[in-house]
Amino acid sequence: MIPLIKLKNKIFYNELFSNLLFVAIIASYILLKAISNLAYGASYFIAFRSGIMGAVMYVAGMYTVNLASNNSDENKQTFLIDMRIAKKGLVTSAVYFLFLFTTIIDNLQRKDILSGLPILSYLPGYDHLISIIGRLSQSISDITSFILPEQIRNIILGNLFYVLIPFILFKLLGYQFKDLFSLRYARASWPILSIYLVMFFSSGITIKKIWGFVYSLLYPALCEEFFHRGIIFRSANNIFRKVPIALLVGTIAFSLVHFPDYFFRIYNGNLLLSFSNIADLFLFGIFMAYGYQKTGTLLPWILIHALSDALYL
Repeated sequence: MIPLIKLKNKIFYNELFSNLLFVAIIASYILLKAISNLAYGASYFIAFRSGIMGAVMYVAGMYTVNLASNNSDENKQTFLIDMRIAKKGLVTSAVYFLFLFTTIIDNLQRKDILSGLPILSYLPGYDHLISIIGRLSQSISDITSFILPEQIRNIILGNLFYVLIPFILFKLLGYQFKDLFSLRYARASWPILSIYLVMFFSSGITIKKIWGFVYSLLYPALCEEFFHRGIIFRSANNIFRKVPIALLVGTIAFSLVHFPDYFFRIYNGNLLLSFSNIADLFLFGIFMAYGYQKTGTLLPWILIHALSDALYL
């Protein structure tokens, strides 16, 4: 047992902490959280404690995943992509991300949070698509008392833009998605998944809470994990040999796509609060990507993502 733990410690150090980039990521997170807290009147102790505790929590989660993972590379076979295909995929995903980013801006414009004609109105057929989905969402919502039209709309558009179109596009590029949702190598995720399940069920179960989980599962968990981890991070991990570089490249888009909503809608133009919460999101993305890299399957991380979001609904 002790030799195994020593081996796991060595693997964890070599993968992450031996690279100054990962240390810089953790240090930057702590500093950003401290600056944000200090700006709102917190003492130095409380300001830095918040950042340190957040960093420790995520690093401890990553260490737990590393400790519970198997020593075989068999699970990583589902993760592998030919280098040339991975490079094409990373470039393609960067271009496609720009489209996804415009859908966020377009949505904020349609809600009158941002001014101007919705940017994707210039795309032929897009307004008609949004109109059809809007009417369908309202019809489904009218059937129940607890499902909002916007939730149905998010599920439809999210799975269209983040799952269906990327699946077809990257399948044509040569990506394979077999065993992407398998539980065969998911052992390393069980400790984390168990913690989230206990937290979810400990406060009781209601219809609204169950729907909150189902909604979070279909959107954003499935959508974001499939595109940001299953495609972008997977591509980066097959290109860059060092894990921290792949984690950084694979998580930047995940963080950036949330920025417009955080800055313009949730925090009403407060840049410091927006960046502070994006930092939390970034570290969460790093953690999820590392878990996917250790297991080679997305399913448990989709469940963990959904449970994490459902706890705050």
